[in-house]
Amino acid sequence: MSYYLFEQEGKTRADAESRALEKLGVDAGEVEFEELSGTTGLMRLVKRDPVVLRVRAAKDVAPEVHAKVVLMTLIQRLGVDANIIQVGERDENLYIEIGSEDSGFLIGKHGRTLDAVQFLVNLIVNTRTRSGRRIMVDVEQYRERRERSLKRLATRMAERVAKSGRPILLNYMNPYERRIIHLALEEDSRVFNESAGNGVCTRVRVIPTARK
Repeated sequence: MSYYLFEQEGKTRADAESRALEKLGVDAGEVEFEELSGTTGLMRLVKRDPVVLRVRAAKDVAPEVHAKVVLMTLIQRLGVDANIIQVGERDENLYIEIGSEDSGFLIGKHGRTLDAVQFLVNLIVNTRTRSGRRIMVDVEQYRERRERSLKRLATRMAERVAKSGRPILLNYMNPYERRIIHLALEEDSRVFNESAGNGVCTRVRVIPTARK
């Protein structure tokens, strides 16, 4: 049973396959194709209907291939045109960066749409492959920019807390973002930090060391 099906149209089957492989960034042997078009042979030449293929990751391929196909299928279902820019390793995670003219929509307010897409990719891929490997999804280096912004925020909040002697509770953040704050402040002897709340309502509290 397939949990995802990427669809690609082309003038011919070969054209559709080529477009799909380029869009997904995979090799021909890593995926399977299923043709949806209703006309074949001579009738196709007469009617000139486009060829529509469904694409799924082949059996026993690397989780990376599943991740690419799942991610691009989800984005396709959102009605967004996007391309995979790079795939690599980051903090021992599989990192996939995509580019799109609709990057703002894919990221969403405070990165919430991107987080939702990443959550679904991890859920589907790990259910399918049982690899247990975490997948990071990024859109045009948003997470890298966000990391720099969070580090600057952590520095500013540490300065404020150290001067005022009063703790500060930051806005809600996902686990990855909270980890960035924790790491940014772990060497600052003036303050310490702790997580407050549960689940999506978890926030980071920066506290003056004098209160320990």
